[in-house]
Amino acid sequence: MKKECKPIFQGERSLWIRKMLLLMKLTCLLVLLAVFQSFAIDTAGQNTQISVDLKNTTMENVLQNIEEESDYYFLYSRSVIDLSRKVDFKVDGVNVEEALNQLFEGSNINYRFEGRQIVLTQITQATAQQQSISGVVKDAAGVALPGVTVVVKGTTNGTITDFDGKYALSAVPADAVLVFSFVGMQTLEMPVAGKTNISVTLEEQTIGIEEVVAVGYGVVKKADLTGSVASVKAEDIARTSSSNAMQAMQAQVPGLDIQQNSGEAGSKLNINLRGNRSISASNSPLILVDGIEYGSTLDINPSDIESMDVLKDAASTAIYGTKGANGVIIITTKRGKAGKTKISLNTYLSSNSATNVPKVMYGRKEVQRLIDKANYQADAASGNWGGSSLTVQDILTESLDDGTTEMDIYNDGSYTDWLDIILQNGLTQNYELGVSGGSEKTNFNLSLGTMFEEGLMKNDNLDRYNVKTVVDHKISDQFKVGMNTLLTYKSHDSRNSSVFGQSMKMTTITHPYLSDNTINENPNPRYAAHVNPLMDEIPGNYQRNIETTRIFSNAYLEVKPIADLVFKTTFAVDRSNSRDGLYQDYKSVARHQSPGTTYISSTWNTGTKYTWENTLTYNTDFNSDEHDLTVLLGHSMNQSVTESTSTFGDAGAEHYYQSAFYDLSKIGSPTTETTYIKQAILSYFSRVNYKFRDKYLLQASVRADGSSTLADGNKWGYFPSTAVAWRMSEEPFLQDVDVLDNLKLRASWGISGNAAVDPYQTLQALSSYPVYYYLGAKDVAGNIPDQLGNQDLKWETTNALNFGLDFGFMGNRVSGSIDFFTSRTSDLLLYRSAPASSVFPTVISNIGETKGHGIEIALNTSVVRSSDWNWDINWSYSSFTDEVSSLYEGVDKDINGTIAYIVGEPVSAYYDWEADGTWDVGEYDDYIADWQTRHTGETAGYISDYGTPGTIKVIDRNDDGVIDDSDKRIYNRSPKHIIGMNNSVSFKDFSLSVLLYARVGGYIAYDFNNQMNFESANWADLDYWTVDNTDAKFPNPGSASALYTNYSSSLLYEKANYVKVKDITLAYNLPKTLIGQVGLGSVKLYGSLKNFITFSSIDNYDPERGGSISFPLAKQVVFGANIEF
Repeated sequence: MKKECKPIFQGERSLWIRKMLLLMKLTCLLVLLAVFQSFAIDTAGQNTQISVDLKNTTMENVLQNIEEESDYYFLYSRSVIDLSRKVDFKVDGVNVEEALNQLFEGSNINYRFEGRQIVLTQITQATAQQQSISGVVKDAAGVALPGVTVVVKGTTNGTITDFDGKYALSAVPADAVLVFSFVGMQTLEMPVAGKTNISVTLEEQTIGIEEVVAVGYGVVKKADLTGSVASVKAEDIARTSSSNAMQAMQAQVPGLDIQQNSGEAGSKLNINLRGNRSISASNSPLILVDGIEYGSTLDINPSDIESMDVLKDAASTAIYGTKGANGVIIITTKRGKAGKTKISLNTYLSSNSATNVPKVMYGRKEVQRLIDKANYQADAASGNWGGSSLTVQDILTESLDDGTTEMDIYNDGSYTDWLDIILQNGLTQNYELGVSGGSEKTNFNLSLGTMFEEGLMKNDNLDRYNVKTVVDHKISDQFKVGMNTLLTYKSHDSRNSSVFGQSMKMTTITHPYLSDNTINENPNPRYAAHVNPLMDEIPGNYQRNIETTRIFSNAYLEVKPIADLVFKTTFAVDRSNSRDGLYQDYKSVARHQSPGTTYISSTWNTGTKYTWENTLTYNTDFNSDEHDLTVLLGHSMNQSVTESTSTFGDAGAEHYYQSAFYDLSKIGSPTTETTYIKQAILSYFSRVNYKFRDKYLLQASVRADGSSTLADGNKWGYFPSTAVAWRMSEEPFLQDVDVLDNLKLRASWGISGNAAVDPYQTLQALSSYPVYYYLGAKDVAGNIPDQLGNQDLKWETTNALNFGLDFGFMGNRVSGSIDFFTSRTSDLLLYRSAPASSVFPTVISNIGETKGHGIEIALNTSVVRSSDWNWDINWSYSSFTDEVSSLYEGVDKDINGTIAYIVGEPVSAYYDWEADGTWDVGEYDDYIADWQTRHTGETAGYISDYGTPGTIKVIDRNDDGVIDDSDKRIYNRSPKHIIGMNNSVSFKDFSLSVLLYARVGGYIAYDFNNQMNFESANWADLDYWTVDNTDAKFPNPGSASALYTNYSSSLLYEKANYVKVKDITLAYNLPKTLIGQVGLGSVKLYGSLKNFITFSSIDNYDPERGGSISFPLAKQVVFGANIEF
């Protein structure tokens, strides 16, 4: 596909963008130089080449020459090291290590590298007794492990095992310790103790209670957790190829509900944890990257992520105060590790096509609908139902602009499938290159990523580039520093989201192009209001481009002044800039009919956030390790500034695309709006963890948040929590239960907040539009208030309880957890009636309360474990309910259209009538007769034409003869059950994984059912009433009247039950015997099918879209490779 280069940024702002790109390049260059320079310093003993030729000179003189030839200098004690011995020494183009080995051969001098220092020591009797050692390394199943690193601890003397798992080392001191390490295995240390053959068995890394997870401001072993925390590791993320790592968590974490409602390129995910708590504020969890608030994960390469930990209960989230009520997701990115430099390349190509797409009346079905509509209207006029017999010749009478007629199309069958025309198979390309490594002092990780995504509609494209660098340097045993930087650039060419819906309203009895192959602007006079959706594909008719640059960087200093005490200070900067430019030509879909003028807008957004955090952590154990105590004290300051400027307006019925898309001077009367928001939060927090005999656990925390958003007297909020746990499996009375590996009871309580108060919401605001009044014989401009402030506003707070059980049996082949939780959220931010003296009808206040409860179950089973076969099945299940428990001042209902908040009903719900099919001929008369029998002397008050055959029948719930609000019902939008299953099977080098996801319960407002409201549009392929089809759910197309306006919404609601096969991935790891010959560490090839199978209660629709009929979701065919060098 040919892409056009579009002039998005002009003039000074174009210069700013070039400066930003230059800054990004320079920053990347400087960071790379710093990384490789620091790494080079620590590994120069292997890389620096020297040449020395000296005869009959002292060893001390040789060392001086080496110092001159390299960046090193020697440290030694003259009272211990004798360097006066005369030698002849010659080396040519060797590294420092080789030169020193030659110089000190046969002497009693030993050396070691410490940064740029080389420390000389005297070889003791024990270290002088060096020997050769060999052996074999196997796994627990007895299979030889090639590629295992074997190193003499504290030295650079090492090797790797061959294809048979064998290794050999020479010059190993008799008192040395060998270190065996391999990816996915536990590191093993074995003392030599004079042995010459050491064969070992490496165990897989423990996935159970010894696993380390991230919590607020630290990490903790899973065995020591007192709260409810779930973790997704790098290997779990790698199983699903996606440009957004958050999708890897779908169906894997109980209680976490992740939905994708749009298939637009780069579309965001909707994330909810443990249901809804707030009515007006966000219910999305806080997302942190390496401990700093970040937000969207779309900017991060999935292969850069080490783990994603989900903090669910209040004892885990209260440490985050006002931002913890909806849960916290902590993303930890990968860092470098000491050892050989590793290079990885992860890439995939994905062919994307639309999933289930609703069907409209196509071809002869649409023709029949037009006939049924005309016959219905004739019958309604005559009162003789079934009497009209109009034919296709009576209906298809229109002539088209391309010279054909509707009858021509009917006769030759050349109907138009509009969705087939506007949709495409998009291609996604993703490339991620990573380099990581380090030494004893300095570790680094560098990654580069590019992603090009074509949407399902033409001209919907997203390009993303990112660079991530991580450097950690150990200055000494007391000081450590590091820096983490992520640079991102995105460019999104976006489509008008209404085009898809427009295409579904178009008649199929037409042709999209004229005889000269140009676009037919008005394809059918029968639907004159509907412009051809292809009009936006004409170059210059529609253009929207959003460019975003973001720099996210944090640096830290870690100090250990004394044993067991660590001070860490972190400073982070998050800077983003975006430009949203929009051009809608007067011939575009959005402007063609009304108002018929060109529209231009340009919006510039800038945001800067600073975070400074300081923590002091003390950890100690005493009384023979019976007691373990960890104390955390912390301080945090956060400040953010956001600015935006938007200019927009009409530019007349003119084409401007030939000169400039974003030339704002073309706007006749431009409107400019600006915003500026500055806010800050100051926080203090503390947490204490106590452990007794490794089985009784206690945690307590508290956080105080002070916000500039709130008024004096309410600026500070306090959020305490406590949790206890009992590791029953460590008790003596369970030690003899061989099948039991882990059994832990947990209980927690805490209060967390929701920072729902908008900046300046406590203040009275003035209208941005001037009001003129007469003063001093002239008109004077002024402003009037348009918002009543409330100085008493404070945060919403959630008080939550959690009870949990962790278990593991049969060597943890069966493990999991069960959690029960309840929550109560108070001080909801809602609008209430203002005092009578106020000119405003409402004022926002802290009123109302919601509550909820639920259960979560995680079950992990290892069905088969052998040297060749492995089969794992992991289940997740969650069920939760929520409800409004109170509103304010005796009010038990707050209704706004079809959205209602009613005491005792779900927090997220629709409130509307319920349809019960359609009325048949004579049925209404029988109904009224029965009603009057039940209500003697009363008269029903149904609206005019209610009960007409073929129209909507609405349930009169209270049987009072009137359809009003008292007859409406609740449609809960939240699912009752969420189920996930990850089935993974491997045989030797092959693996197959299948991910299932199900949601049961909950309703969506299905916009497609509302298609009948547009009488002049094509209809959805619905089962509608005719005299020969009286049991239909939907009314006849000809019955459009006030009944539609009043009651059509009752047909919207559909149960959103579905089971989806989210991902099927088949992978093959190339044999090491093959790839080892070309210097590769590992090669994994895989293919995936994503979103290919959906079982739904709604025909031809993917309920994950939430009822929308804009951008459809994509099903993907993916081919990828993961390569390590």
